[in-house]
Amino acid sequence: MMMGEFYDEDATMDCPIGGSKSIVDALVRGIEKHGGKVFCNTGVEEIIIEDGKTKGVRIASKNKEKKGRVVRVKKAVVSNLSVWDLYGSGIVDQSAFPDSLVKERMATPLGKSFMHLHVGFRATKAELEALQAHYMHIDDWSKGIEGEDNAALLSIPSVHDDSLAPEGYGVLHIYTPATEEFDRWEGLDRKSEDYKALKEERSQYLWHVLEKIIPDIKERVVVSQVG
Repeated sequence: MMMGEFYDEDATMDCPIGGSKSIVDALVRGIEKHGGKVFCNTGVEEIIIEDGKTKGVRIASKNKEKKGRVVRVKKAVVSNLSVWDLYGSGIVDQSAFPDSLVKERMATPLGKSFMHLHVGFRATKAELEALQAHYMHIDDWSKGIEGEDNAALLSIPSVHDDSLAPEGYGVLHIYTPATEEFDRWEGLDRKSEDYKALKEERSQYLWHVLEKIIPDIKERVVVSQVG
């Protein structure tokens, strides 16, 4: 965590102009500049291993009865799947790896999670300019940032970049620093009313902190999403 450096005299916290999409766009330009291709909304059903080396991926076919086409690689396949999905979902043949390695990876303990609140809200340019782009809030320093419902970080990129929302509006993102116990969420149906109710309940701390900075935020909200 960067908490120690957050308030150093020479510390700088930047928001990318155009939002995080601008970072993605820059990465895509770099990939394509060097001859690469980017496939969006494309599922991978298999990582192909031949002679002990990854040779490519099989793209999921829209026709479930047919195998998808294969994209071959020159060097390697880099996967950003979780260890549980990589070794437990069938996307890769477990037998291609030592049993001890698979067992060790599958035994990786779950870390704590984040609560996220994204909000689009009404605000004049003058009101946005009166805010800071970043805030860190801690209720009780003795509990530290690891304490549940004790710390939150807030980003209001509209303070610096008015392209992220229509005129007269702003956007913000407030979240807990990996303090949310995952146990209470595990196994819940994400389409269920119980899941929606828990999101509403667990987001109240974020609203509580947000009201300390923008007291009438709930009157200004146009759209909000909890994750």
